[in-house]
Amino acid sequence: MFETEDLLVREYFRKIIGEDGLDIMKNVPEGEISETEIVKLNDTKPSSIRKVLYKLYESRNAEYRTERDDNSGWITYWWSFNSDNVKKMMDKEADDELHELRKKLEYEKIGEFYHCHCHCVLFEVAAEQDFWCEDCESHFEHFDNGGLIKELEEQIEEREKARRRN
Repeated sequence: MFETEDLLVREYFRKIIGEDGLDIMKNVPEGEISETEIVKLNDTKPSSIRKVLYKLYESRNAEYRTERDDNSGWITYWWSFNSDNVKKMMDKEADDELHELRKKLEYEKIGEFYHCHCHCVLFEVAAEQDFWCEDCESHFEHFDNGGLIKELEEQIEEREKARRRN
């Protein structure tokens, strides 16, 4: 699952566990495996392994169960990785990103912006301050955000096309 040729899947996991996490997980075989075995497969500290596993668990790409040794009392964590959930979680992440882009686009379309050397503010804020910035002691000037709006529209269109392909 982690040693995949699919660049989108690799990038998805890279966001979650980073490049070091991908290096750790590429050695992990399919099926259930103990945390101790994962440590043995890698030349990495157990705390680094746990950090990666917990991130995968939080993103719902891994599950675990515990088993207590009756003699020693030690608890062993047995991990399994949910490859079926990857597509669903990637779709959810893409939907969330698309939603945020649409919200930002709406905000940029509705607002009339003014900027100085250190701030970019809505018209109302600039007007309240008589179009004068106390921080950098300069005037607020109208800011044309048409380029940003166009860029956001292109990003949204690109992501919508990608969603339709999947």
